[in-house]
Amino acid sequence: MKITLIWMLSFPCLAAEEHNSTDFHFYNSSEQTTKFKHMLTNTGILVDDHNIKMKTILEEKILSIFYKNNAERHICEDLPFIKDIAIGRCSGVLIKPDVVVTAGHCVDATITEQTWFFNYQQDQDLALKTGYKVEKVIFHNFNMIKSNYSFKRSEVNRQREKIGMPPLPADIHDYSGYRDLALLKLNKPVVGYLPLNINYDPFFRGRTAVSVGHPLGLSLKSNHNGFLKKMGNPYYMTTNIKTLKGNSGGPLFDLESGDLIGITVNQGFNVAFGMKPGRRCYGFKNQLSTADDIQHLSGHMTLVQVRPFINN
Repeated sequence: MKITLIWMLSFPCLAAEEHNSTDFHFYNSSEQTTKFKHMLTNTGILVDDHNIKMKTILEEKILSIFYKNNAERHICEDLPFIKDIAIGRCSGVLIKPDVVVTAGHCVDATITEQTWFFNYQQDQDLALKTGYKVEKVIFHNFNMIKSNYSFKRSEVNRQREKIGMPPLPADIHDYSGYRDLALLKLNKPVVGYLPLNINYDPFFRGRTAVSVGHPLGLSLKSNHNGFLKKMGNPYYMTTNIKTLKGNSGGPLFDLESGDLIGITVNQGFNVAFGMKPGRRCYGFKNQLSTADDIQHLSGHMTLVQVRPFINN
């Protein structure tokens, strides 16, 4: 299955280490500096079993994800976490000691060949942490966003084709049937799990939220530089919080109450990585637009569609 992943209002008690960059808004966090400890203890990283003992650094992973001709690509040396280990595939969150919620596109036939680890902090060795296997897929729903081309965009692409330029992406997006959520039962309860509250109807425009997860497969990071923006359908909402490949499946919390309000499922249609203006190196682009246009914002599924399974 093709994985489409995806990947601050200053809140000092949430961030142990802060990288002051206008482009990369991810913070290292620890239990000692976090107001709501369940944001960390319950957040997991999904790793392919054959990668658990590997030491792939972020620089190498970025090149393998974004570019095929690595010899001609140079990563900006000031990119945060560039020498950190980055081996994760997706993120997830415990809503019971042995039940994980994640994005639907993170789950396929190979899920039994992957292992969950929780509260994975920087400088920890995953090979020494307790891992948890998936015993059963309780719920799985993944229907992609339907995309199409407007008449104007089609005309532009015809002109681009004539002069040998690549086509522009689709500019019409239908979110009405978009679903992307999975509920997984683990083989044993997770040590360190903390009970949390789930808000199944969380939308308050402008409410500050925090995304927690593993962008690009790094150790646990949080990003609270944004807020709730818009509902795309009764199950889907957007924020202007930047997310990246690897954040998929990670939790979205209400920053004030600590309630779990959603699961990150996409990073919108922004290009998150590319040539830095005025520099001959590649890095992360500026933070997401605060415009209302839903297609340019990070997406999150509410948990209303799995509520019956959670209650049972």
